[in-house]
Amino acid sequence: MATRSSSNKGTDRRALNVPPPARNTQDNTQAVRRIPGMEYGEQKELVEQQQAAPLPKAGVPQAQPQRPRRPMPNIDVFGSTQRPSEPVTAGLPFGPGAGPMQPPEQNVNDLIYQMYAMTGDIALLQLVDFD
Repeated sequence: MATRSSSNKGTDRRALNVPPPARNTQDNTQAVRRIPGMEYGEQKELVEQQQAAPLPKAGVPQAQPQRPRRPMPNIDVFGSTQRPSEPVTAGLPFGPGAGPMQPPEQNVNDLIYQMYAMTGDIALLQLVDFD
């Protein structure tokens, strides 16, 4: 039969699972650090700099204000369809229904001429190829 160690007599198991208390929970100011091997004058300047610029008491950075969110639309996802005659595959490149929308093919000359008609800029008219 194994014997128990005398080092843990008198303690209960709950005390073994408690983490140690956090250190420096009340004072959030920067501790002054001394660097070994520095000259006295340099060490004094370094200490004065550290004392002049302590950490702020509130160590948590302030959160930036967030944009107001748009409310979610109230949609019944399990409700009946609003387009009963439209196939499920509408908009896809396969199956029944209209395929994906293609941008309209437009001739560059036509586009430049329309811009000339809107603005009256002669420089645009010179870019049009009439051949």
